[in-house]
Formats: sequence, structure tokens, C-alpha cells
Amino acid sequence: MTGITGPIGFVGAALAGGIGGVVLQRFVGWMLAELDAAGAEDEGRQVPVDRSTGWLSNWPVVGGSLLALGLWWWEVTVAGLAPTAPPAATIPRVAAHLVFFLLLAAAAWVDIRHRVIPDIITTPGVLAGLLATWLLPSMLLPITTLTPRSFAAAEASPDLLAAWGGLHAGGPPASPLGPLVAVALFTLWWAVCTAPFFWVEERSPAGGFGWLWRWLREPRTLVLMAALPLLLLAARGGGLRFAALESSLIGLAVSAGLVWLTRSGASLALGREAMGMGDVTLMAMVGVWLGWQPAVLTFFLATFIGLGHGLFQLLRHRENELPYGPSLCLAAAVVTVAWRPIWQLTEPFFVDPLQLGMVLGLVVVLTAVTLFIWQRLRG
Repeated sequence: MTGITGPIGFVGAALAGGIGGVVLQRFVGWMLAELDAAGAEDEGRQVPVDRSTGWLSNWPVVGGSLLALGLWWWEVTVAGLAPTAPPAATIPRVAAHLVFFLLLAAAAWVDIRHRVIPDIITTPGVLAGLLATWLLPSMLLPITTLTPRSFAAAEASPDLLAAWGGLHAGGPPASPLGPLVAVALFTLWWAVCTAPFFWVEERSPAGGFGWLWRWLREPRTLVLMAALPLLLLAARGGGLRFAALESSLIGLAVSAGLVWLTRSGASLALGREAMGMGDVTLMAMVGVWLGWQPAVLTFFLATFIGLGHGLFQLLRHRENELPYGPSLCLAAAVVTVAWRPIWQLTEPFFVDPLQLGMVLGLVVVLTAVTLFIWQRLRG
């Protein structure tokens, strides 16, 4: 294990990051080309040609390698997230965080260019997060739990953050409704946060079953039909893995629900759409990978990042539209990397229900205030 945490580990991390950068560059490049072509077709102009050459066109590869090296140094060498975790438990978490950060980079990149976060990023991101959580519960963010002892003071033990507290300290009460709740949460996300991929406009043929064929040929339908049996199989296996999967599904529901409620209230107050639906789907992905508590902190931090970003854009470029996705992505990365000090400061708020309600209310109010200030600055 010493060789893995030494130079060999850094070389492997750099290679993995470079490969991830290549995939990111190809995937986002294709997506941006499709969006550019669609926008040019709608406006009746010529499709723009990407003329980027030289080393500048390879920055995602270099950036991916540097990102992987930074994560490896911080989480494995320095043990910046869990000082007591062995490398065998830390390395899978580094790999998971690398994938998560690349998904965030893709979402921010497209949102900056086109003010949209496509489902083709967030939907695979949610599915990958659920699969990673089930296969590797150790990818959850680390915490310290107190184990009470009758003969001495409570003992501090390393644990992983689940929706209800420590994953190893005991999950939610066992219930036969657990699988049904998991299926219900996934189906709700599927219905609200995914959209049809093929927009077929023709009418149903005679017999009235054309709608069924169009529904079955949709990629999102295949996602639902494949995922529900797998969720039931995971529930049947039970154990720590299904508990971690339940936690991710709860994180998905709470995170997406919080942003959706904030979006609906702010849109009603401003008389127009205050946030795009892509921000809801993005936070659903963040909740899957990190859990609902870090996602709430992400949304809280993003309000300040978004306001600073908006002021910078307004003063320097005189732009009056602010994509919120990059702020959410940057906040999620900060919460992940700086998790230990952030959790030490905020953990008491998540233990007391009253304080938790105050935190959630403060998040909503600060977001509304930020949007109000931004509207005023726009004139």
C-alpha cells in the first residue's frame, strides 16, 4: 500500500485525470456543437466553427490531470477529509470525487456558454452517483460519531455521513416500506427532473397505441424500466450498501425539493422565472453524490458565490443574465474539499430540528434576497 500512496499513486492519478479530461473535452465539445447548431438554425445564421488550436484546446486534459493530482494529494497523502481512514478506503472515494468533479465541470461549462444544464449531464450523473454509492459506501463524506459507553465517556469513532447521521452508527428503522420508498423517490425524480429526449410531434396512428410506442422508445423510459428492478434487487440484498443507497435517494429528494421550492417562490415573487429547471436537476445530482446535508450547505454557499459572480459580470462585462449553475458547481466542490472544517462548524445546526429549520429558512431567504439584489442591479 506504501507504493500506491507514493509516486505510483500520483502517476496513476494523473493518468486517470487525463483520461477523464479527454472524455470531458469530447463530450462537452459534442454537446456545445449541437447547441450551437440548434441556436444558429433557429436564428437563421451560419453555424459557428470552433477554431481553437494548440495547447489551449487541450486544457481539459491538463486540467483533469491537475484535478486528479490535487484530489490525490489532499485526500490520500494529506488525509484532508479523514485523518484516520486507511488508504484502501480513501482511494475509491478519490475516484468517485474525480468523476463527480468532472460532471460539475461539464455542467458549469455548458451553462456558461448556453445558459442551460442539459439532462444528458445530470441524468447520467444521478445514475452514476446511485451506482457508486451502492458499490462503494465508503465514498460518502466522513464524519465522527460518539459511541456512548456505560463505564466511561463516549468514544469518538470515524463514520460516514448518511441522511440520518452516521452510516455505521445505525440506519433508519427497518421497514418493509423501505424498498417502496426508494422506488417512489426515484420515480418522483424521474417524473420531475427528466424530460423526453425525442420530441415526436406526429399524431397517434389508428388504434390509439402510438403514444405507447413513443413512450417506450424514449431513453428516459428505458432508464425507469431498468432502474426500478435494480432498486428492488438492491433492497433485497439489504445491508450497508442499501442503507447508503437510501441515503443518496433521500439526498436527491431533499436537495431537488429545496431548490424547486426556492425556484417556485422566487419566480412567483419576481413575476418571471428566477431559476432554471437545470438548477433543480443539478442539485439533485449533488444530493446523490454528497447527501442532503452537504447539498444544503452547497446551496447556502452558492448564494454568496452567485452574488459575487453577478457583481463581477455586471461591473466588467455589463451582462444582465447570471447563470447560477457555475456557482452551484463551485460551491459543491468547495464543500467537498473543505468538508472537515465546514462540518465542524455546521454540524450542530443539523442535530437540532429547530436550528435545522432555521438553516433551511435562511437558505431560502438568502437566495431570494440575492435574486432581488441582482434584479435591482440589472435595473
